[in-house]
Amino acid sequence: MVRLQAHLYTCKLQCIIRWWAPLLPTTATRPLHVSCKIEYTAKKDSDSSRQLDKRVGSVPAHRHHIVVCNSTPKEWPSRVEGMSETITALARGAIRLPGRAMVTLSDFAPLHKSTCACAVPSNPLNSHGAADKYRRVDVAVFPLGLVAKQLDLDGVEKLLGWLSHDVLPTSWSPEHSKLPRPTFEHTWLELSKNRHIFVCTHGTRDYLCGHHGGKLLDDLRALIIKRGLQKHVAAWSTSHIGGHKYAANVIVYPCGDWYGTWCDKCGGNSATPAGPETDAAAILDAVVHNITWWDAWRGAISMSKKDQIAAWTRNVGHVNSTDNVNEDESVDTVASWTPAIRKRSTVGK
Repeated sequence: MVRLQAHLYTCKLQCIIRWWAPLLPTTATRPLHVSCKIEYTAKKDSDSSRQLDKRVGSVPAHRHHIVVCNSTPKEWPSRVEGMSETITALARGAIRLPGRAMVTLSDFAPLHKSTCACAVPSNPLNSHGAADKYRRVDVAVFPLGLVAKQLDLDGVEKLLGWLSHDVLPTSWSPEHSKLPRPTFEHTWLELSKNRHIFVCTHGTRDYLCGHHGGKLLDDLRALIIKRGLQKHVAAWSTSHIGGHKYAANVIVYPCGDWYGTWCDKCGGNSATPAGPETDAAAILDAVVHNITWWDAWRGAISMSKKDQIAAWTRNVGHVNSTDNVNEDESVDTVASWTPAIRKRSTVGK
């Protein structure tokens, strides 16, 4: 009798699990200090769901993006890691950090320079010139918003040691950080209102990145000026981030979303073929209104491949009209069409 009751209880429990398990949301891992939490939508009907996009889940797992500042694509060889001892030490140490980190070079310039040694030259550097210029480097760490100033080899070790702590800050402000205070000279970026767009333009690494990335970067910068968004939005070039076949490749901070426009200009097999400047308009709309352009989404920082696929699967096909976007009077209106989005907050309030 007791065995029969236990068997009936087990069967009942299994039925409950089978019924409720599909309804339980899957939580994607995101940085604790980033307010762009993924908002899942209800499961779509089979007739409105698209086949899984090959771009989705292609972002390599990493916890930080370390950007070596004040560089230019003209200086970049195919492999930038060996341009100086400082950059080499940074790149080797980054892959040993908990959750790994990605190191790239960029024309990102968070600090005003007063010495000619830090100025970007008009002509490409030779190996000797690069070693001299990059002996000391300014480094930005996204999505934390930290800028480490003029790091040499000793400074790189201090930065890597600081990043090796498991507990990440929960705020952009160092006063609210649970990490020890950095022992190197540093400052913090204002990321609560500002957005940074990084486009891979590393032509010496891959032609597609140089060609399509360069065109997209030009379109973004022109559109930012046209819409009068220079105060809160900026677009920068970056060296190789991976996935050249999805070029042009874009990363947006502080949310850490990755996009790949899939070579629309050369007839790539994109689900939403784009015309001139359409890619730039879609990305800028997503950035300004703090939403996600799911049609070109590759994944995001601090998300596993499984989480990236789960996020895309649960959100794709859910298209909101422009009426659902809170307009900011200081920001230009959305383009005539709107990408598939998930709602966040607006920029520049």
